[in-house]
Amino acid sequence: MMLRGCQKQMIVLQTPESGVFESAFFVLRRENLSVGHDDMIAEANRIIGNGVGVRRRVRHLPERLLIFLLGVALGVGVFALICFLRQI
Repeated sequence: MMLRGCQKQMIVLQTPESGVFESAFFVLRRENLSVGHDDMIAEANRIIGNGVGVRRRVRHLPERLLIFLLGVALGVGVFALICFLRQI
């Protein structure tokens, strides 16, 4: 990541309780420099809080098995159709 310009202001949040992240960096917009320090920290915590719940969806075994069986059935159907068309 490259910061452009001569002067940027940023907030660094240290997260010692996290087992994944050590710190988070937020680069401030130039047009919102009149916002108070507490408001900036609250907004940074809100952004972090919204991102915590994002997790990859895990498919359960029955769903995976159903998808596999549908794929096998489709493959057998295509193979049977090709064999039938070759005999005509």
